[in-house]
Amino acid sequence: MIQSPYLPTVQMRSAGVPGVWDIRHSAFRFGHSACLRVLLFLAFLITSASAATVRAYVQPDHARTGEVVAYVIAVQNGNVQSLPQLRLPVQVKASSGFRLIQNADGNKLSNQLSLEIAATEPGEFVIPPQEVLVNGEILKTNEVRLIVSEAAAPPAAPGAPEDASVPLFQIEVGKTEVYQGEVVPISASLFVPRNNVMLRRVGMIEINKSDFAIARFPQQSDQSETVINGVGYIVITSRSTLSALHAGDLKVGPATSELLYEVYDEDTQRQLRSRMPLPFGMIMGGGGGETRKQVVKSQDIKIKVLPLPTEGKPAHFSGAVGDFSISATATPNELNVGDPLAVDITIDGSGNFDALNPPSLMPPEGWKAYPPRRYNVDGPIDPNLTPTAQRRIGYSMVFVPEKVHTELPPFELSYFSPSQKKYVAARTPPIALRIKPGAVVAAAAATDGGSGAEAPKPPPVQQPKPQISDILMNVPAKARWLNTAAVSNPLTASARFWAIQSIPALLVIFATLFTWLSRRRAEATRGLRGELQQLWRGLEEKPLADRDFLQRAAHFIHRSQPGEVQDEELRQIIQRYETQSFTATPTSEQALGSGERSRILSKLAPLLKHAVLFVAMFGALSLHAAEPEASPDEVYRQAREALENGKFTQAQYLGESLTKQQPPALSGAVFTLIANARYRQEDLGRAALWYQRAQLLDPLNPEVRQNLRHLDEKLRFFRFVETSPLAEWSLLLSKNTWIIGASAGVWLILLAFMRWILASSRKNSSGVSAVVVSVIGLLVFIPSVTFAAIRPAPSDRVKDVMVVTSREVRAYTAATLTSGSVIDSLPPGSQVRLLEKRGAWSYVEIPTSGEPVRGWVESATYTPLWPWNMALVP
Repeated sequence: MIQSPYLPTVQMRSAGVPGVWDIRHSAFRFGHSACLRVLLFLAFLITSASAATVRAYVQPDHARTGEVVAYVIAVQNGNVQSLPQLRLPVQVKASSGFRLIQNADGNKLSNQLSLEIAATEPGEFVIPPQEVLVNGEILKTNEVRLIVSEAAAPPAAPGAPEDASVPLFQIEVGKTEVYQGEVVPISASLFVPRNNVMLRRVGMIEINKSDFAIARFPQQSDQSETVINGVGYIVITSRSTLSALHAGDLKVGPATSELLYEVYDEDTQRQLRSRMPLPFGMIMGGGGGETRKQVVKSQDIKIKVLPLPTEGKPAHFSGAVGDFSISATATPNELNVGDPLAVDITIDGSGNFDALNPPSLMPPEGWKAYPPRRYNVDGPIDPNLTPTAQRRIGYSMVFVPEKVHTELPPFELSYFSPSQKKYVAARTPPIALRIKPGAVVAAAAATDGGSGAEAPKPPPVQQPKPQISDILMNVPAKARWLNTAAVSNPLTASARFWAIQSIPALLVIFATLFTWLSRRRAEATRGLRGELQQLWRGLEEKPLADRDFLQRAAHFIHRSQPGEVQDEELRQIIQRYETQSFTATPTSEQALGSGERSRILSKLAPLLKHAVLFVAMFGALSLHAAEPEASPDEVYRQAREALENGKFTQAQYLGESLTKQQPPALSGAVFTLIANARYRQEDLGRAALWYQRAQLLDPLNPEVRQNLRHLDEKLRFFRFVETSPLAEWSLLLSKNTWIIGASAGVWLILLAFMRWILASSRKNSSGVSAVVVSVIGLLVFIPSVTFAAIRPAPSDRVKDVMVVTSREVRAYTAATLTSGSVIDSLPPGSQVRLLEKRGAWSYVEIPTSGEPVRGWVESATYTPLWPWNMALVP
């Protein structure tokens, strides 16, 4: 797709051309002829990449006599139509026929022919080229060398068991003195008594991986026979590889595996063998014996791990340890300035391929490079085959010449060679090119030389882009802990929050009532109404003499009844007052009792037409804060010191121990510390996992954001993102923070209204200030309540979200390794959403740049993003 004749954008996805190329030339302007050259170049690539290729290799290429290895013929971009006529040396025997494995990736088809072979004697053997019929054409493979050494003596059993029916388990490592990061073989051998045991199931082989990176043991295993202490055993051997994560005197193992087997007495075993005379029949039979379930445990092995030397360390060293060779090809050889140049780099050898970075162009001046794509040259790695350090990978890269060159400079690959015990900088030879000036450059030169006109101005200097090559190791000195004892619910669900928020409302109500009462009281104290209320209060005073009481009562009657009093009872009260007032010595019969006073007041009460009585009662709110629990600050301090001193495994252990407490001690700082330790141990998948957990707690942390960006540039993992910009912005603050902002806006509005109510006069200044404060409150309230409403719930952000932590993970179309692929390589650190779990397989949704895709992945390859209570997520 070409967007413009001046700024062309080339996107290509076709068979044999992996990835997407997005080439934007900002420094050169092209006309229509340049676009035509680009299209012709792409057509050339498509045509050249569609040819079928074959390659043979042995996995592993070093073995012992009798050891079964895999002879593999990898076919790219073609369909195998017939199996080859196998030609092998006399000393090499095939134990079975070819097994065909097909993998379809879009328009790209890859086949693998796998054959199990074993050598009968030691030596170096050459397997000649094989002829394979592919797409109607006979193609020849390369010759392969197999180095075979004498088989070691049968390993001694780790102690003679009292029960001769108990299986034994033992591990063996290829070298006991290795360099940090060096890949060495490891084998696990299961010794099953031959005479009276029938094996039903062998579980996964588990080994502690705190000090070593150990590849998963495959399903494929070797079988042989041996005799130990007079007991016949069948030996089932599984092989894998390991590499040390740090230097020191370390231990590998013990390894464990869960077995399910049956034990038979002599009579039952004799009957079974009469029906099954196979040498390995004990694995195929069944029924009639005592079923046992046992976890077997091997011994441990001491290994001395040497640190990589600091002297002679190249500047571009990325941590790769092994022995590698590098080659490069470039097409086309004739091009113009500004035209794309496709470069394919192949790295072959044995070692820690996961630590390799793309080779560097030396020197890079005058070339514009685009991000490379890494792939396995021999197709996807078959998980059923034994892992080996021998591999071949490729990098597909695009370079654009910015000026005329005569050659493509060499590519340099730096690594440490354990065999040579020194650093090696391998280089490719320069590739000769014929580069002509581009149309714009030639026109500018002709104009400058012919007319003497002013030369065109050079393009403006572009702002340099960040080139992040490592993570930041800055962690805070003190961690801020989550309160995991009490789950933090939204403030809107708390009665205490609403009780506090009711305070400004109560203040407004109180201010309104107080103002209304004050005005009513002021009106009541004026005129006859106020005078009657004053007289009534005088009647209720205690203690009060009879004469004073009758005087006030008579005065009240006269004021409330202007003119002559008509009511007889009221006239008796007035008469009683006159008698009491004019009698010098009142008698006891004339004294007023409490009952008489109450009767007089009840008679006078209807005369008081307006009386107001308000009683306000306020209760105190008691807010009890939870007592803080014992802080794990001391453990965090120790972990931080271990990280600063380069003890990454110890720092990881201390940090992860905090997250396993009950209740767990969770903090973004602890998550960042664990991620830094994982990164330094080259466990990039789990480093991305812990960085993503840290970002959940502290989304604005610049160190976490930068480290995640650096890992993304190395791994290119997939992540779920919010589709709405508002929802993404709402994650910058917690929901409780948005709720507090909204409540603050309500407070400002209510306080402004209360000020307006309590103002003694409606002056312009009071009204203007109240309006200004109300507007500020609205500006705070509206966005806060909006973000609080649309912010995703914690459960929606982490529920069923898993993070891929293993390497070389594929997504399949079905729950089997032989099915088609959805994604050929799922990078470590990628997020997936679990939809269904079925045994050892999981059906997941994978976010991509377009629509999400779904597929099956192995359940052991991922880890939950948030294994704790989801309500703890901010």
